[in-house]
Amino acid sequence: MSIQTVETGLDLGTKFLTNQSAYFLGLLMANEQTQSNNNVYWQAPVRHNPTHYNYQDLEEHYNYIKEIARFLGKDDLTQLTDFYIEQGFPIVKFNAGKKGVVTLFEQTSESYDIEQLVNDITDPLLSSDVSVKRAFLVGVFDGRGSYDKTAKFIALDYNNDAIRDIVANVLNDLGIEANINSKATARVRRDSTSAPRKKQIRIKHIEFLLNIGFISPTRFNSATSNLPSHYDLMNSSDILPSLKYISSNQDTLF
Repeated sequence: MSIQTVETGLDLGTKFLTNQSAYFLGLLMANEQTQSNNNVYWQAPVRHNPTHYNYQDLEEHYNYIKEIARFLGKDDLTQLTDFYIEQGFPIVKFNAGKKGVVTLFEQTSESYDIEQLVNDITDPLLSSDVSVKRAFLVGVFDGRGSYDKTAKFIALDYNNDAIRDIVANVLNDLGIEANINSKATARVRRDSTSAPRKKQIRIKHIEFLLNIGFISPTRFNSATSNLPSHYDLMNSSDILPSLKYISSNQDTLF
Protein backbone atom coordinates (compact mmCIF):
# COMPACT_ATOMS: atom_id res chain seq x y z
CA MET A 1 0.00 0.00 0.00
CA SER A 2 1.49 3.37 -1.00
CA ILE A 3 2.04 6.26 1.38
CA GLN A 4 -0.95 8.59 1.41
CA THR A 5 -0.79 12.39 1.30
CA VAL A 6 -2.81 14.78 3.44
CA GLU A 7 -3.83 18.39 2.93
CA THR A 8 -4.95 20.16 6.09
CA GLY A 9 -5.28 23.68 7.44
CA LEU A 10 -2.30 23.05 9.75
CA ASP A 11 1.44 23.13 9.21
CA LEU A 12 2.14 19.44 9.88
CA GLY A 13 5.69 19.67 8.59
CA THR A 14 4.97 17.10 5.87
CA LYS A 15 2.34 16.27 3.27
CA PHE A 16 2.84 12.54 3.77
CA LEU A 17 0.82 10.40 6.15
CA THR A 18 3.53 8.38 7.89
CA ASN A 19 3.69 6.71 11.29
CA GLN A 20 5.15 9.92 12.70
CA SER A 21 2.58 12.34 11.28
CA ALA A 22 -0.24 9.91 12.13
CA TYR A 23 0.92 9.80 15.76
CA PHE A 24 0.67 13.57 16.05
CA LEU A 25 -2.68 13.64 14.26
CA GLY A 26 -3.86 11.26 16.97
CA LEU A 27 -2.62 13.64 19.66
CA LEU A 28 -4.35 16.51 17.86
CA MET A 29 -7.69 14.79 18.41
CA ALA A 30 -7.56 16.51 21.79
CA ASN A 31 -9.04 19.48 19.90
CA GLU A 32 -7.13 22.15 21.83
CA GLN A 33 -6.13 25.51 20.38
CA THR A 34 -4.26 28.51 21.73
CA GLN A 35 -3.34 31.89 20.31
CA SER A 36 -0.18 34.00 20.37
CA ASN A 37 0.80 37.09 18.35
CA ASN A 38 -2.35 36.74 16.23
CA ASN A 39 -1.40 33.19 15.25
CA VAL A 40 -3.51 30.16 16.15
CA TYR A 41 -1.69 27.03 17.31
CA TRP A 42 -3.15 23.58 17.80
CA GLN A 43 -1.80 21.71 20.80
CA ALA A 44 -0.83 18.05 20.56
CA PRO A 45 -0.80 17.39 24.31
CA VAL A 46 0.40 14.73 26.71
CA ARG A 47 -1.30 15.51 30.01
CA HIS A 48 -1.03 13.97 33.48
CA ASN A 49 -2.72 14.84 36.74
CA PRO A 50 -0.14 15.86 39.37
CA THR A 51 -0.35 12.59 41.34
CA HIS A 52 -0.41 10.28 38.31
CA TYR A 53 3.14 10.51 36.99
CA ASN A 54 6.78 10.80 37.99
CA TYR A 55 9.19 13.22 36.38
CA GLN A 56 11.65 10.56 35.21
CA ASP A 57 8.96 8.78 33.17
CA LEU A 58 7.67 12.09 31.82
CA GLU A 59 11.14 13.14 30.68
CA GLU A 60 11.62 9.74 29.00
CA HIS A 61 8.31 10.17 27.17
CA TYR A 62 9.29 13.71 26.19
CA ASN A 63 12.49 12.44 24.59
CA TYR A 64 10.57 9.86 22.53
CA ILE A 65 8.09 12.50 21.35
CA LYS A 66 11.00 14.77 20.42
CA GLU A 67 12.40 11.94 18.32
CA ILE A 68 9.10 11.53 16.48
CA ALA A 69 8.74 15.31 16.05
CA ARG A 70 12.19 15.49 14.46
CA PHE A 71 10.82 13.64 11.42
CA LEU A 72 8.42 16.56 10.91
CA GLY A 73 10.84 19.35 11.79
CA LYS A 74 8.76 20.07 14.91
CA ASP A 75 11.23 19.09 17.64
CA ASP A 76 11.77 22.75 18.66
CA LEU A 77 7.99 23.07 19.11
CA THR A 78 7.88 19.98 21.34
CA GLN A 79 8.46 21.09 24.90
CA LEU A 80 7.62 20.20 28.48
CA THR A 81 4.74 22.35 29.71
CA ASP A 82 7.01 23.96 32.32
CA PHE A 83 9.06 25.43 29.45
CA TYR A 84 6.03 27.04 27.81
CA ILE A 85 4.82 28.38 31.16
CA GLU A 86 8.25 29.89 31.89
CA GLN A 87 8.25 31.52 28.44
CA GLY A 88 4.81 33.00 29.07
CA PHE A 89 3.31 31.06 26.15
CA PRO A 90 -0.45 30.52 26.66
CA ILE A 91 -1.01 26.76 26.73
CA VAL A 92 -4.51 25.60 27.66
CA LYS A 93 -6.01 22.84 29.85
CA PHE A 94 -2.96 22.44 32.07
CA ASN A 95 -4.52 23.91 35.19
CA ALA A 96 -4.58 22.47 38.72
CA GLY A 97 -0.97 21.30 38.64
CA LYS A 98 -1.28 19.16 35.50
CA LYS A 99 2.05 18.47 33.77
CA GLY A 100 3.06 17.09 30.44
CA VAL A 101 4.38 17.73 26.96
CA VAL A 102 2.95 19.91 24.19
CA THR A 103 3.82 20.03 20.50
CA LEU A 104 2.49 23.05 18.63
CA PHE A 105 1.18 23.07 15.06
CA GLU A 106 0.43 26.45 13.51
CA GLN A 107 -2.94 26.87 11.82
CA THR A 108 -2.40 27.99 8.22
CA SER A 109 -6.04 28.42 7.21
CA GLU A 110 -7.83 31.54 8.36
CA SER A 111 -10.68 29.44 9.71
CA TYR A 112 -10.33 25.78 10.65
CA ASP A 113 -11.93 23.42 13.14
CA ILE A 114 -11.81 19.80 14.28
CA GLU A 115 -14.58 18.71 11.91
CA GLN A 116 -12.56 20.01 8.97
CA LEU A 117 -9.38 18.33 10.21
CA VAL A 118 -11.16 15.00 10.64
CA ASN A 119 -12.72 15.34 7.18
CA ASP A 120 -9.31 16.09 5.65
CA ILE A 121 -7.54 13.08 7.15
CA THR A 122 -10.22 10.35 7.23
CA ASP A 123 -9.90 8.95 3.71
CA PRO A 124 -6.06 9.04 3.60
CA LEU A 125 -5.89 7.44 7.06
CA LEU A 126 -8.31 4.64 6.24
CA SER A 127 -6.39 4.01 3.00
CA SER A 128 -3.05 3.75 4.81
CA ASP A 129 -1.03 0.78 6.04
CA VAL A 130 -1.92 -0.92 9.31
CA SER A 131 1.15 0.58 10.99
CA VAL A 132 -0.03 4.12 10.14
CA LYS A 133 -3.51 3.44 11.51
CA ARG A 134 -2.00 1.96 14.65
CA ALA A 135 0.33 4.96 15.07
CA PHE A 136 -2.72 7.25 14.88
CA LEU A 137 -4.47 5.29 17.64
CA VAL A 138 -1.32 5.30 19.76
CA GLY A 139 -1.33 9.09 19.52
CA VAL A 140 -5.03 9.34 20.37
CA PHE A 141 -4.57 7.46 23.65
CA ASP A 142 -0.92 8.21 24.48
CA GLY A 143 -1.62 11.80 25.41
CA ARG A 144 -4.85 11.60 27.41
CA GLY A 145 -5.90 7.95 27.79
CA SER A 146 -6.39 6.49 31.24
CA TYR A 147 -6.53 3.01 32.74
CA ASP A 148 -9.70 2.17 34.65
CA LYS A 149 -8.33 -0.60 36.85
CA THR A 150 -11.77 -1.43 38.26
CA ALA A 151 -13.50 -1.99 34.92
CA LYS A 152 -10.25 -3.03 33.13
CA PHE A 153 -10.67 -0.50 30.32
CA ILE A 154 -8.42 2.01 28.62
CA ALA A 155 -10.65 5.08 28.46
CA LEU A 156 -10.53 8.35 26.54
CA ASP A 157 -12.75 11.38 27.01
CA TYR A 158 -13.84 13.12 23.82
CA ASN A 159 -15.77 16.32 23.20
CA ASN A 160 -16.81 16.06 19.57
CA ASP A 161 -18.67 13.44 17.55
CA ALA A 162 -16.27 13.82 14.61
CA ILE A 163 -13.48 12.62 16.90
CA ARG A 164 -15.61 9.69 17.98
CA ASP A 165 -16.34 8.76 14.38
CA ILE A 166 -12.76 8.74 13.10
CA VAL A 167 -11.44 6.82 16.11
CA ALA A 168 -14.30 4.31 15.86
CA ASN A 169 -13.69 3.87 12.13
CA VAL A 170 -9.97 3.19 12.56
CA LEU A 171 -10.62 0.80 15.45
CA ASN A 172 -13.22 -1.03 13.37
CA ASP A 173 -10.82 -1.16 10.42
CA LEU A 174 -8.27 -2.94 12.64
CA GLY A 175 -10.87 -5.26 14.16
CA ILE A 176 -10.59 -3.74 17.66
CA GLU A 177 -13.79 -3.66 19.70
CA ALA A 178 -14.65 -0.50 21.60
CA ASN A 179 -17.39 0.69 23.91
CA ILE A 180 -18.53 4.15 22.80
CA ASN A 181 -20.16 5.67 25.86
CA SER A 182 -21.96 8.69 24.49
CA LYS A 183 -25.44 8.54 26.00
CA ALA A 184 -26.13 11.42 28.33
CA THR A 185 -28.04 9.17 30.74
CA ALA A 186 -24.95 6.98 31.18
CA ARG A 187 -22.75 9.96 32.00
CA VAL A 188 -24.83 11.57 34.74
CA ARG A 189 -23.08 12.07 38.09
CA ARG A 190 -24.76 11.23 41.38
CA ASP A 191 -24.03 14.74 42.60
CA SER A 192 -26.32 16.92 40.49
CA THR A 193 -24.17 19.98 41.22
CA SER A 194 -21.07 18.43 39.57
CA ALA A 195 -20.19 18.92 35.93
CA PRO A 196 -21.49 16.05 33.76
CA ARG A 197 -19.03 13.35 32.79
CA LYS A 198 -17.56 13.59 29.32
CA LYS A 199 -18.32 11.12 26.58
CA GLN A 200 -15.87 8.22 26.46
CA ILE A 201 -14.31 5.67 24.15
CA ARG A 202 -13.35 2.56 26.13
CA ILE A 203 -11.37 -0.50 25.05
CA LYS A 204 -10.71 -3.59 27.15
CA HIS A 205 -7.21 -3.05 28.40
CA ILE A 206 -5.83 -6.44 27.29
CA GLU A 207 -7.14 -5.91 23.76
CA PHE A 208 -5.71 -2.40 23.76
CA LEU A 209 -2.29 -3.57 24.95
CA LEU A 210 -2.20 -6.41 22.44
CA ASN A 211 -3.15 -4.32 19.41
CA ILE A 212 -2.29 -0.66 20.09
CA GLY A 213 0.00 0.03 23.06
CA PHE A 214 1.58 3.12 24.58
CA ILE A 215 4.79 5.08 24.19
CA SER A 216 4.13 6.72 27.56
CA PRO A 217 6.00 4.81 30.30
CA THR A 218 3.53 6.13 32.89
CA ARG A 219 0.43 4.90 31.06
CA PHE A 220 1.99 1.58 30.05
CA ASN A 221 3.21 0.84 33.57
CA SER A 222 -0.20 1.65 34.99
CA ALA A 223 -2.04 -0.55 32.48
CA THR A 224 0.32 -3.52 33.01
CA SER A 225 0.63 -3.27 36.80
CA ASN A 226 -1.42 -6.44 37.38
CA LEU A 227 -0.85 -8.18 34.07
CA PRO A 228 -1.44 -11.97 34.05
CA SER A 229 1.78 -13.98 33.82
CA HIS A 230 0.94 -15.43 30.39
CA TYR A 231 1.63 -12.06 28.74
CA ASP A 232 5.07 -10.68 27.92
CA LEU A 233 6.02 -7.01 27.68
CA MET A 234 7.10 -6.15 24.15
CA ASN A 235 8.60 -3.21 22.24
CA SER A 236 7.95 -2.26 18.63
CA SER A 237 10.28 0.63 17.85
CA ASP A 238 10.01 -0.09 14.14
CA ILE A 239 6.56 1.56 14.27
CA LEU A 240 7.28 4.35 16.77
CA PRO A 241 10.14 4.91 19.25
CA SER A 242 9.64 2.72 22.34
CA LEU A 243 6.10 1.67 21.41
CA LYS A 244 5.25 -0.76 24.19
CA TYR A 245 2.64 -3.52 23.98
CA ILE A 246 2.04 -7.08 25.20
CA SER A 247 2.08 -10.51 23.60
CA SER A 248 0.72 -13.83 24.82
CA ASN A 249 3.40 -16.39 25.67
CA GLN A 250 0.93 -19.29 25.55
CA ASP A 251 0.58 -21.50 22.50
CA THR A 252 -2.83 -21.40 20.87
CA LEU A 253 -4.41 -24.82 20.33
CA PHE A 254 -6.52 -25.41 17.20
